[in-house]
Amino acid sequence: MKKLIPILFLAYGCASVTSPTGGPKDETAPQLEYSTPANNQKNFKGTELELTFSEPIKLKDAKEEILITPSPGKDTKFIVKKNKLIIDPQNPWQENTTYNINFRDGVQDLNEGNPAENLRIAFSTGPVIDSLIIAGRVKETFTEKAPDKITVALYQSDTFNIYSHTPTYFTKCNKEGVFSIQNLKSGTYYVYAFDDKNKNLKVDSKTERFGFKMMPIILNQNADSTFISLIAIDARPLQLTSVRHTEKTSRIRFNKGLDSVAVTSDKNIPYSYGDNTNEVIFYHNFTNPDSIKTKMSGIDSLGQTIDSTIHIKRSETKMAEERFTLKEVVESYNHQKRIYSHQLSFNKPLQSILPDSIYIRYDSATKKPIPLSNFTIDTIRHTIQVRTETIPIDTSTAKNKLPLALIYTKGAFISNVGDTSNQISKEIKFLKEEDTGLVTVKVETSQTHFILQLVTSDDKVVDEIKNIKEHTFKFVKAQEYKFRYIIDRNENGKWDPGNFVTRTEPEEVYYYKSEEGKYSFPIRANWEYGPLMIKF
Repeated sequence: MKKLIPILFLAYGCASVTSPTGGPKDETAPQLEYSTPANNQKNFKGTELELTFSEPIKLKDAKEEILITPSPGKDTKFIVKKNKLIIDPQNPWQENTTYNINFRDGVQDLNEGNPAENLRIAFSTGPVIDSLIIAGRVKETFTEKAPDKITVALYQSDTFNIYSHTPTYFTKCNKEGVFSIQNLKSGTYYVYAFDDKNKNLKVDSKTERFGFKMMPIILNQNADSTFISLIAIDARPLQLTSVRHTEKTSRIRFNKGLDSVAVTSDKNIPYSYGDNTNEVIFYHNFTNPDSIKTKMSGIDSLGQTIDSTIHIKRSETKMAEERFTLKEVVESYNHQKRIYSHQLSFNKPLQSILPDSIYIRYDSATKKPIPLSNFTIDTIRHTIQVRTETIPIDTSTAKNKLPLALIYTKGAFISNVGDTSNQISKEIKFLKEEDTGLVTVKVETSQTHFILQLVTSDDKVVDEIKNIKEHTFKFVKAQEYKFRYIIDRNENGKWDPGNFVTRTEPEEVYYYKSEEGKYSFPIRANWEYGPLMIKF
């Protein structure tokens, strides 16, 4: 009898290596086991710093996240060797100086990227560890949201310029806007904050938000209540950048927008801003080749001035003829008084206006011209504002009515070269009281001049009052709102941005916050909200 011998066939293939699955995720942050120098060590005489951690580490944006004050130089090296971090300073450590190192999120474990938590060390090259602190909060001016990773810095010299000098002491605020600069010696400090986008530790006055405190901090004990508001404004000095003459115009350009301009000349030459306020256009049609000496004085929003002498003249350069156009700038309603305002801009100087060609259309058979006294013309900014009288509520029941509208008929405006405007029709839609709510506010303050603004959830101003301590806002659309108040220090009825050069701080801006910690509140149709108590 034959025996059957089982044969085992083996299949051979390429083995694939895979990572083991399962097991808990590593959520443990690396721990500092020891360092040279040790935390709070005095009389350190070494060159490199060495820190040893509980596990292998990696760095994340070390030059941004690891902050050493005073700075030993922006080219300081950060070197990782398994679980060790070596810091090699660009410049030697200064004698008799306390250094503070804030690692923020710069040191992380190798596998999961867990950052070392609250890691700081301080050491001194002399016999004393300085221990004073300047701390506080950075906030945005026109929103209640906190900024993140804003650089906060100190300087001590009266001649320090935040636009051209770099600070010795600096840190960055956290996601709540909170900052702390530690291990300071007693003395006098000035504090400022800025969004260091180009990472050069200088304020770029054109592109970076910044804020500053005018008064120095006399530091002989901890200062923990420093508040800095950020503003976004072009703080560069005014400069004339170009003068361009053509057959019919002369265009004068500046490096930034002007807030106002004044002109004196031997001859009356019409002028206005261009598409932006950084350009002034003179309109001429000279046949005489001689130039006209003209003096210009410009002021920007910071109060900085520039005086220039220009020779306006004709050149042979021809420009393409522009079509005469008008564009809507803004419309506004006083729903309670049923008054409507409409503002247009025009691209050429106006020669004339035909008031009878501008009217309110009530229906197909009824129209009412706008009184000439209700026109406001700004020839410099080339705008015209039209304001209606009180418009009565339409109680008619007629069908197929044309909507209430402000009509500018064709040819209502004539430019300086004789071309005319197209027809513009702007429908007017007043809110109904039953579709809106109202909110009452009471102000308790020692300030005599202030501005209280009702703003939408995205910070657009709906209405405002000035120096009034009790008020009811009516005809408020149903949505979320906030209250914002401005301390009007110079009593001019508007917010002013201040000026670092003159050591004038921006006017303070705050948001109302309820006892529940909420900034916004709802308005519903046919509701009355309040009274809200605002104290400052």
